[in-house]
Amino acid sequence: MNTIALIKYTLLLLSSPIWLPFVKELWAEFQLAMREDGGLWGPSPTPRMRKEISEQLAREPLRQVHIPKGHLGMRRRLPQQDSLASGPQIGGPRTRNFKR
Repeated sequence: MNTIALIKYTLLLLSSPIWLPFVKELWAEFQLAMREDGGLWGPSPTPRMRKEISEQLAREPLRQVHIPKGHLGMRRRLPQQDSLASGPQIGGPRTRNFKR
């Protein structure tokens, strides 16, 4: 085994406290989602068991919650400022004659 592979496996094992709980929760969520079909490797449930599972699903609260946040898409409008240069403003626009 070369050094690079050893370093990769060591980093994988040392980082397992970070990614292992995440993988466990994904697996549990997958099993819950697939329980009507018997899970990943389990046998297909009988019609009676499928009816019980659907009743359990009807009693459970929704796991996904959608809260619309309309204010996030809106930008605050600032009052338009004049695009004039700073300093004293005298009169309107002037025309300049470059003739002599």
